[in-house]
Amino acid sequence: MGLPCALCGAPIDYSLPAGHPMSFELDEIVPVSRFEEGGYASATACALDPRNVRPVHRQRICNQKRGNGLRKSKGEKREQKPLKHSRAW
Repeated sequence: MGLPCALCGAPIDYSLPAGHPMSFELDEIVPVSRFEEGGYASATACALDPRNVRPVHRQRICNQKRGNGLRKSKGEKREQKPLKHSRAW
């Protein structure tokens, strides 16, 4: 048995075929496209850092439904950006 999903904490069945919604997938904690925000000198350094990945479910709301935002672990809250309000109709 391997590590649980870093986002939901549920176990991952590592024997499932690639493409299955509950299969294993590596998640980049700091997406390569946002390497500067994560403190990396280059996209290559971000992509090759083994500390920048963790196991997650492929589709179980865990990996594919959140885009390329900076990742949070289970229980951590994302930063809430204030809503923009306008009276100009």
